[in-house]
Amino acid sequence: MTSTEILSGSKSGILRAARILNDGGLVAFPTETVYGLGGDATKHETVNRIYTAKGRPENNPLIIHVYDEKRARELVKMNLLAESLANSFWPGPLTMVLKQDFSGKLKIAETAVSQLETIAIRVPAHPVAREILRLCKNPIAAPSANMSGKLSTTRFEDVQACMSGRVDAIMDGGPCPIGVESTIIKVQDEIISILRPGTITEEQISSGLGQSFSEKKKTEKKISSPGQFKSHYCPKTPIRLNIIHPRADELLLAFGPLPAGVKGLSLSEISDPHEAAMNLYSSLADLDELARITKSSAIAIQPIPKIGVGIAINDRLRRAANRLQ
Repeated sequence: MTSTEILSGSKSGILRAARILNDGGLVAFPTETVYGLGGDATKHETVNRIYTAKGRPENNPLIIHVYDEKRARELVKMNLLAESLANSFWPGPLTMVLKQDFSGKLKIAETAVSQLETIAIRVPAHPVAREILRLCKNPIAAPSANMSGKLSTTRFEDVQACMSGRVDAIMDGGPCPIGVESTIIKVQDEIISILRPGTITEEQISSGLGQSFSEKKKTEKKISSPGQFKSHYCPKTPIRLNIIHPRADELLLAFGPLPAGVKGLSLSEISDPHEAAMNLYSSLADLDELARITKSSAIAIQPIPKIGVGIAINDRLRRAANRLQ
Protein backbone atom coordinates (compact mmCIF):
# COMPACT_ATOMS: atom_id res chain seq x y z
CA MET A 1 0.00 0.00 0.00
CA THR A 2 1.12 3.54 -0.79
CA SER A 3 1.09 6.31 1.80
CA THR A 4 -1.38 8.85 0.37
CA GLU A 5 -1.03 12.58 1.02
CA ILE A 6 -4.15 14.75 1.17
CA LEU A 7 -3.68 18.06 -0.61
CA SER A 8 -5.82 21.19 -0.69
CA GLY A 9 -6.65 23.08 -3.86
CA SER A 10 -4.54 25.99 -2.62
CA LYS A 11 -1.37 27.28 -4.28
CA SER A 12 0.79 25.16 -1.98
CA GLY A 13 -1.32 22.07 -2.72
CA ILE A 14 -1.06 22.66 -6.45
CA LEU A 15 2.72 23.10 -6.23
CA ARG A 16 3.01 19.86 -4.26
CA ALA A 17 0.82 18.00 -6.75
CA ALA A 18 2.94 19.17 -9.69
CA ARG A 19 6.13 18.19 -7.85
CA ILE A 20 4.83 14.66 -7.23
CA LEU A 21 3.76 14.31 -10.88
CA ASN A 22 7.10 15.61 -12.15
CA ASP A 23 8.84 13.02 -9.96
CA GLY A 24 6.82 10.19 -11.51
CA GLY A 25 4.15 9.88 -8.81
CA LEU A 26 0.36 9.57 -9.05
CA VAL A 27 -2.05 12.33 -8.02
CA ALA A 28 -5.85 12.34 -8.11
CA PHE A 29 -7.08 15.85 -8.89
CA PRO A 30 -10.34 17.52 -9.96
CA THR A 31 -11.29 18.43 -13.50
CA GLU A 32 -14.50 20.09 -14.63
CA THR A 33 -15.89 16.66 -15.61
CA VAL A 34 -14.78 14.07 -13.02
CA TYR A 35 -11.72 13.55 -10.81
CA GLY A 36 -8.72 12.29 -12.76
CA LEU A 37 -5.94 9.93 -11.68
CA GLY A 38 -2.87 11.65 -13.10
CA GLY A 39 0.64 10.48 -13.90
CA ASP A 40 3.45 11.44 -16.28
CA ALA A 41 2.35 10.10 -19.69
CA THR A 42 5.95 9.76 -20.92
CA LYS A 43 7.10 7.42 -18.14
CA HIS A 44 6.31 3.72 -18.71
CA GLU A 45 6.59 2.83 -15.01
CA THR A 46 4.23 5.64 -14.02
CA VAL A 47 1.67 4.68 -16.65
CA ASN A 48 1.83 1.06 -15.51
CA ARG A 49 1.12 2.25 -11.96
CA ILE A 50 -2.05 3.98 -13.21
CA TYR A 51 -3.32 0.76 -14.76
CA THR A 52 -2.46 -1.19 -11.59
CA ALA A 53 -4.05 1.36 -9.23
CA LYS A 54 -7.32 1.26 -11.17
CA GLY A 55 -7.27 -2.43 -12.09
CA ARG A 56 -7.72 -1.17 -15.64
CA PRO A 57 -7.26 -3.46 -18.67
CA GLU A 58 -4.23 -2.47 -20.70
CA ASN A 59 -6.21 -2.43 -23.96
CA ASN A 60 -8.15 0.60 -22.66
CA PRO A 61 -6.07 3.69 -23.58
CA LEU A 62 -5.77 6.74 -21.34
CA ILE A 63 -6.74 10.35 -22.06
CA ILE A 64 -3.68 12.57 -22.22
CA HIS A 65 -4.14 16.00 -20.61
CA VAL A 66 -2.12 19.04 -21.67
CA TYR A 67 -2.14 22.71 -20.72
CA ASP A 68 -2.95 24.19 -24.13
CA GLU A 69 -3.20 23.61 -27.87
CA LYS A 70 0.49 24.46 -28.33
CA ARG A 71 1.48 21.52 -26.13
CA ALA A 72 -1.05 19.30 -27.88
CA ARG A 73 0.70 20.02 -31.19
CA GLU A 74 3.88 18.49 -29.78
CA LEU A 75 2.06 15.16 -29.64
CA VAL A 76 -0.59 15.00 -32.38
CA LYS A 77 -1.23 16.06 -35.96
CA MET A 78 -3.97 18.67 -36.06
CA ASN A 79 -5.75 19.28 -39.37
CA LEU A 80 -8.01 22.28 -40.03
CA LEU A 81 -11.03 20.44 -38.58
CA ALA A 82 -9.20 19.65 -35.33
CA GLU A 83 -7.92 23.24 -35.12
CA SER A 84 -11.44 24.60 -35.47
CA LEU A 85 -12.70 22.28 -32.73
CA ALA A 86 -9.81 23.24 -30.45
CA ASN A 87 -10.56 26.93 -30.97
CA SER A 88 -14.21 26.38 -30.09
CA PHE A 89 -13.99 23.93 -27.19
CA TRP A 90 -10.54 24.04 -25.58
CA PRO A 91 -10.07 24.46 -22.70
CA GLY A 92 -13.12 22.34 -22.00
CA PRO A 93 -14.72 18.89 -21.82
CA LEU A 94 -13.84 17.73 -25.34
CA THR A 95 -11.37 14.93 -26.04
CA MET A 96 -10.09 14.48 -29.58
CA VAL A 97 -8.60 11.24 -30.87
CA LEU A 98 -5.90 12.29 -33.33
CA LYS A 99 -2.94 10.68 -35.07
CA GLN A 100 0.31 10.83 -33.16
CA ASP A 101 3.10 13.03 -34.45
CA PHE A 102 6.08 10.71 -34.11
CA SER A 103 8.49 13.34 -35.45
CA GLY A 104 8.58 15.34 -32.22
CA LYS A 105 11.01 14.94 -29.33
CA LEU A 106 8.26 14.24 -26.81
CA LYS A 107 7.19 10.58 -26.74
CA ILE A 108 4.09 9.23 -24.99
CA ALA A 109 4.56 5.82 -23.38
CA GLU A 110 3.14 3.13 -25.67
CA THR A 111 1.20 1.63 -22.79
CA ALA A 112 -0.63 4.95 -22.25
CA VAL A 113 -2.16 4.68 -25.73
CA SER A 114 -2.46 0.86 -25.75
CA GLN A 115 0.01 0.58 -28.64
CA LEU A 116 -2.25 2.68 -30.89
CA GLU A 117 -1.06 5.23 -33.45
CA THR A 118 -3.57 7.75 -32.10
CA ILE A 119 -3.80 9.75 -28.89
CA ALA A 120 -6.95 10.76 -27.02
CA ILE A 121 -6.05 14.29 -25.92
CA ARG A 122 -7.77 17.17 -24.17
CA VAL A 123 -7.18 20.55 -22.53
CA PRO A 124 -9.26 20.71 -19.32
CA ALA A 125 -10.91 23.92 -18.14
CA HIS A 126 -10.85 23.39 -14.36
CA PRO A 127 -8.58 26.08 -12.85
CA VAL A 128 -6.82 23.65 -10.49
CA ALA A 129 -6.19 21.10 -13.24
CA ARG A 130 -4.93 23.83 -15.56
CA GLU A 131 -2.47 25.19 -13.02
CA ILE A 132 -1.17 21.69 -12.29
CA LEU A 133 -0.68 21.04 -16.01
CA ARG A 134 1.06 24.39 -16.47
CA LEU A 135 3.60 23.40 -13.83
CA CYS A 136 4.17 19.88 -15.16
CA LYS A 137 7.13 19.23 -17.45
CA ASN A 138 5.33 16.53 -19.44
CA PRO A 139 1.77 15.65 -20.54
CA ILE A 140 -0.34 13.93 -17.88
CA ALA A 141 -2.28 10.72 -18.48
CA ALA A 142 -5.40 10.98 -16.36
CA PRO A 143 -8.24 8.47 -16.52
CA SER A 144 -11.07 8.83 -14.02
CA ALA A 145 -10.00 8.35 -10.38
CA ASN A 146 -11.96 5.18 -9.61
CA MET A 147 -11.60 1.43 -9.87
CA SER A 148 -12.03 0.23 -13.43
CA GLY A 149 -15.65 -0.30 -14.45
CA LYS A 150 -17.02 1.25 -11.27
CA LEU A 151 -18.60 4.65 -10.65
CA SER A 152 -16.55 7.65 -11.70
CA THR A 153 -15.82 10.06 -8.86
CA THR A 154 -16.95 13.68 -8.69
CA ARG A 155 -16.37 14.28 -4.95
CA PHE A 156 -13.18 14.21 -2.89
CA GLU A 157 -14.61 11.77 -0.35
CA ASP A 158 -15.47 9.24 -3.08
CA VAL A 159 -11.94 9.48 -4.51
CA GLN A 160 -10.51 8.99 -1.04
CA ALA A 161 -12.72 5.93 -0.43
CA CYS A 162 -11.48 4.06 -3.51
CA MET A 163 -7.98 5.45 -4.17
CA SER A 164 -6.46 5.94 -0.71
CA GLY A 165 -3.39 3.71 -0.40
CA ARG A 166 -3.18 3.28 -4.19
CA VAL A 167 -1.86 6.73 -5.16
CA ASP A 168 0.68 9.18 -3.80
CA ALA A 169 -1.71 12.09 -3.26
CA ILE A 170 -5.37 13.06 -3.51
CA MET A 171 -6.37 16.68 -3.93
CA ASP A 172 -9.53 18.01 -2.30
CA GLY A 173 -10.83 20.27 -5.04
CA GLY A 174 -14.50 20.13 -4.13
CA PRO A 175 -17.25 18.72 -6.37
CA CYS A 176 -16.76 18.62 -10.13
CA PRO A 177 -19.12 21.12 -11.80
CA ILE A 178 -20.06 19.09 -14.91
CA GLY A 179 -20.22 15.59 -13.46
CA VAL A 180 -19.96 13.39 -16.57
CA GLU A 181 -16.87 12.56 -18.56
CA SER A 182 -15.76 14.51 -21.61
CA THR A 183 -17.21 14.08 -25.07
CA ILE A 184 -14.78 11.96 -27.11
CA ILE A 185 -14.60 12.43 -30.87
CA LYS A 186 -12.29 10.85 -33.41
CA VAL A 187 -11.06 13.23 -36.10
CA GLN A 188 -9.77 11.38 -39.15
CA ASP A 189 -9.35 13.27 -42.42
CA GLU A 190 -12.70 15.08 -42.82
CA ILE A 191 -14.71 12.57 -40.78
CA ILE A 192 -15.80 13.06 -37.17
CA SER A 193 -16.93 10.04 -35.14
CA ILE A 194 -18.52 10.53 -31.73
CA LEU A 195 -17.05 7.74 -29.60
CA ARG A 196 -18.55 8.83 -26.27
CA PRO A 197 -21.23 11.49 -25.71
CA GLY A 198 -20.68 14.19 -23.13
CA THR A 199 -21.87 17.65 -22.23
CA ILE A 200 -20.62 18.98 -25.59
CA THR A 201 -23.28 17.73 -27.98
CA GLU A 202 -23.36 16.96 -31.69
CA GLU A 203 -25.35 20.17 -32.22
CA GLN A 204 -22.74 22.24 -30.38
CA ILE A 205 -19.96 20.67 -32.41
CA SER A 206 -21.79 21.57 -35.62
CA SER A 207 -22.28 25.10 -34.35
CA GLY A 208 -18.61 25.36 -33.37
CA LEU A 209 -17.58 24.31 -36.86
CA GLY A 210 -20.03 26.73 -38.41
CA GLN A 211 -21.47 23.89 -40.47
CA SER A 212 -23.04 20.48 -40.12
CA PHE A 213 -20.37 17.82 -40.02
CA SER A 214 -20.14 14.44 -41.70
CA GLU A 215 -20.52 12.19 -38.68
CA LYS A 216 -19.55 8.57 -39.24
CA LYS A 217 -20.81 6.00 -36.78
CA LYS A 218 -19.30 2.56 -36.87
CA THR A 219 -18.61 -0.34 -34.58
CA GLU A 220 -14.91 -0.87 -34.11
CA LYS A 221 -13.82 -4.30 -32.94
CA LYS A 222 -10.66 -2.84 -31.39
CA ILE A 223 -10.91 -0.29 -28.61
CA SER A 224 -9.63 2.98 -30.10
CA SER A 225 -10.28 5.34 -27.19
CA PRO A 226 -11.37 5.39 -23.55
CA GLY A 227 -15.07 5.01 -22.76
CA GLN A 228 -15.96 2.30 -25.28
CA PHE A 229 -16.64 -0.69 -23.04
CA LYS A 230 -20.29 -1.78 -23.01
CA SER A 231 -20.24 -2.33 -19.25
CA HIS A 232 -18.88 0.57 -17.23
CA TYR A 233 -19.72 3.12 -14.50
CA CYS A 234 -21.36 0.39 -12.38
CA PRO A 235 -22.43 0.68 -8.74
CA LYS A 236 -22.38 -2.50 -6.67
CA THR A 237 -26.18 -2.47 -6.55
CA PRO A 238 -28.04 -3.53 -9.74
CA ILE A 239 -29.93 -0.75 -11.47
CA ARG A 240 -33.16 -0.72 -13.50
CA LEU A 241 -33.77 1.97 -16.09
CA ASN A 242 -36.84 3.99 -17.09
CA ILE A 243 -38.85 3.09 -14.00
CA ILE A 244 -41.80 5.23 -12.96
CA HIS A 245 -42.89 3.26 -9.90
CA PRO A 246 -40.15 1.40 -8.00
CA ARG A 247 -40.75 -1.88 -6.24
CA ALA A 248 -41.13 -1.87 -2.47
CA ASP A 249 -37.58 -3.17 -1.93
CA GLU A 250 -35.96 -0.71 -4.38
CA LEU A 251 -34.52 2.78 -4.02
CA LEU A 252 -35.47 5.44 -6.56
CA LEU A 253 -33.23 7.88 -8.39
CA ALA A 254 -35.72 10.49 -9.52
CA PHE A 255 -35.57 13.12 -12.25
CA GLY A 256 -37.78 15.77 -10.69
CA PRO A 257 -39.31 15.75 -7.19
CA LEU A 258 -38.92 12.51 -5.24
CA PRO A 259 -42.44 11.02 -4.89
CA ALA A 260 -43.93 11.05 -1.40
CA GLY A 261 -43.28 7.92 0.59
CA VAL A 262 -40.54 6.65 -1.74
CA LYS A 263 -36.99 6.08 -0.52
CA GLY A 264 -34.30 7.57 -2.73
CA LEU A 265 -32.80 10.75 -4.09
CA SER A 266 -33.52 13.24 -6.85
CA LEU A 267 -30.94 14.10 -9.50
CA SER A 268 -32.69 17.43 -9.92
CA GLU A 269 -35.84 18.59 -8.17
CA ILE A 270 -36.51 20.96 -11.09
CA SER A 271 -35.73 18.38 -13.81
CA ASP A 272 -32.64 20.29 -14.96
CA PRO A 273 -30.46 17.93 -17.05
CA HIS A 274 -27.24 19.83 -16.26
CA GLU A 275 -27.91 19.60 -12.53
CA ALA A 276 -28.74 15.93 -13.04
CA ALA A 277 -25.40 15.35 -14.78
CA MET A 278 -23.52 17.11 -11.99
CA ASN A 279 -25.24 14.92 -9.38
CA LEU A 280 -25.24 11.63 -11.31
CA TYR A 281 -22.24 9.78 -9.85
CA SER A 282 -22.47 11.22 -6.35
CA SER A 283 -26.17 10.28 -6.16
CA LEU A 284 -25.47 6.76 -7.40
CA ALA A 285 -22.67 6.41 -4.85
CA ASP A 286 -24.97 7.57 -2.02
CA LEU A 287 -27.79 5.25 -3.10
CA ASP A 288 -25.32 2.37 -3.47
CA GLU A 289 -24.32 2.84 0.18
CA LEU A 290 -27.94 3.24 1.27
CA ALA A 291 -28.87 0.07 -0.60
CA ARG A 292 -26.16 -1.80 1.31
CA ILE A 293 -27.48 -0.55 4.64
CA THR A 294 -31.17 -1.16 3.86
CA LYS A 295 -30.52 -4.36 1.87
CA SER A 296 -32.43 -2.91 -1.09
CA SER A 297 -32.54 -5.15 -4.18
CA ALA A 298 -31.90 -2.46 -6.81
CA ILE A 299 -31.75 1.20 -7.71
CA ALA A 300 -34.67 2.16 -9.96
CA ILE A 301 -34.03 5.17 -12.20
CA GLN A 302 -36.72 7.37 -13.68
CA PRO A 303 -36.63 8.24 -17.40
CA ILE A 304 -34.34 11.13 -18.38
CA PRO A 305 -34.97 12.90 -21.72
CA LYS A 306 -32.43 11.91 -24.37
CA ILE A 307 -31.62 15.42 -25.48
CA GLY A 308 -28.58 17.62 -24.82
CA VAL A 309 -26.51 16.35 -21.90
CA GLY A 310 -29.33 13.85 -21.27
CA ILE A 311 -27.80 11.78 -24.09
CA ALA A 312 -24.59 11.43 -22.07
CA ILE A 313 -26.50 10.64 -18.86
CA ASN A 314 -28.46 7.89 -20.59
CA ASP A 315 -25.24 6.52 -22.13
CA ARG A 316 -23.64 6.17 -18.68
CA LEU A 317 -26.77 4.63 -17.16
CA ARG A 318 -27.11 2.14 -20.01
CA ARG A 319 -23.55 0.94 -19.43
CA ALA A 320 -24.11 0.84 -15.68
CA ALA A 321 -27.15 -1.38 -16.21
CA ASN A 322 -25.17 -3.70 -18.49
CA ARG A 323 -23.28 -5.30 -15.63
CA LEU A 324 -20.83 -8.04 -16.49
CA GLN A 325 -21.45 -11.20 -14.49
